[in-house]
Amino acid sequence: MPTVSVIIPTYNRSKLLKEAIESVLKQNYTDFEILVIDDGSSDNTRSVVEQIPDKRVKYYYKENGGQSSARNFGVVKSHSQYVAFLDHDDLWPDSNYLTTMIKHIQSQDEYGVAYARVTQLDKGIALPFAREQRYKSGWLTKAFFKGGPCIMPSATLFKKECIKGWYFDELLTTGEDNDAFLRLSTQTPFVFVGETSVIRREVENSQSENITVDQLCNGILSFERFCYQLGGDKYASKFEIRRTLSHKYRRAGKVSFKEKRRRASMVFFKKGIIYYPFDFRLYFDLLKAWILLSKKNDEFSNWQMPKPLPKKITVSLNKD
Repeated sequence: MPTVSVIIPTYNRSKLLKEAIESVLKQNYTDFEILVIDDGSSDNTRSVVEQIPDKRVKYYYKENGGQSSARNFGVVKSHSQYVAFLDHDDLWPDSNYLTTMIKHIQSQDEYGVAYARVTQLDKGIALPFAREQRYKSGWLTKAFFKGGPCIMPSATLFKKECIKGWYFDELLTTGEDNDAFLRLSTQTPFVFVGETSVIRREVENSQSENITVDQLCNGILSFERFCYQLGGDKYASKFEIRRTLSHKYRRAGKVSFKEKRRRASMVFFKKGIIYYPFDFRLYFDLLKAWILLSKKNDEFSNWQMPKPLPKKITVSLNKD
């Protein structure tokens, strides 16, 4: 049987972490190791992990560097044929999850990544996280120009040989997973596994619950970098690229408008117009922001669009 390294990055979530680990230990597929990467926690994370009586659970502590840094650390530490990720606030409820994922990724030699369906658990209510159309198999790069496939780290399994030299960009505080999967989609086809699913738990003060406008910029800037610096223009026409970026800027503008950030919303809407001047909604959005939002009450009146991301992916590969 092929071996699997399950990488669980964590930071000050000891109770949730224990439940995540237990969901892996309940797997019928047993040839795995669990690498818990503690990203500088100040709670009782270490003691919680060390109390779990299973030699397959391995604990690593590192100075705080963010979730991407912790995932990259785990990839470096893993020595299995397959790598899987599980965030500390997510669960694998299906005891056959690993068995099913491995079966599908082995169904065709060309597949380098398998990914499963995601269920959102919010206040005890389980809901589909994405529409069915967002789950596809094959070479997925073009799909990222049309809304993007729904791929989450906790619902993925990778062939280790296919991700050599591939890492999460540690410069990104949000959107790092989408950026990483977009880049990886140019190297290997993905297979969607519909027979199993992962639970994504929405918890208070989670990173995804408190996305700011500045963090939204990460997704835009990483996509711009992909298209104009990393060869993404090979996968879509100039028209498709500009229209996609325009839509992303409009979304950021609407979020900043909702937060009453006049300066930011107007910058985003203008950027959207520059990329795709035929979307007349943007002109109305811009006019609405100019008229309805108060310049005097804008706490971020000096806000500036962040600088473009460097072409080189920021990665710290310290094994110690």
